[in-house]
Amino acid sequence: MKKFLKALAVLAAVAALGFGFASCSDSDDDDGGSGSAPSLAAYSGTNSDSETETITFYSDNTYAMHIYSKETDDGITVTMDLDVEKGTYTGDPTKDGTVVCTSVSQVNRATMVELMMKAMYSGSNSLTITNSNCPLEALDSSKVKTRNCTISGTTLTDDEDNKYTRK
Repeated sequence: MKKFLKALAVLAAVAALGFGFASCSDSDDDDGGSGSAPSLAAYSGTNSDSETETITFYSDNTYAMHIYSKETDDGITVTMDLDVEKGTYTGDPTKDGTVVCTSVSQVNRATMVELMMKAMYSGSNSLTITNSNCPLEALDSSKVKTRNCTISGTTLTDDEDNKYTRK
């Protein structure tokens, strides 16, 4: 039982990671799920939990935040490779200055935890979370978040002091 509770705590922690200002995919896919708009700029960073976070800005004034991480603990491997937030932005992400991002959809954390619990109860030793099993959900107006991002040279810094480097 102690091992089960530890594994559950690890999985819950993994589910909670990457929801500050995360980001977009490491692939060169230019639509990022935002339609046919080409990407203008992508910024990427690795956080203290060894997760790769990327934000990609598209020419139609949308952005997508993607996270990739893979962690193994107590014999259970959890891989997250999904967009965790999408929205619109104002400003020019290709130049020094401020870009204001407004989220319109996010991954539901409860869905992620539910997927992890099902994997644990089934005895699975691995779980991959993508947008196919954990889709983005539209935010109601009371939960929409706005973030200010400052671009200086090749560095994007958000209002939580997270830093990303232009790809």
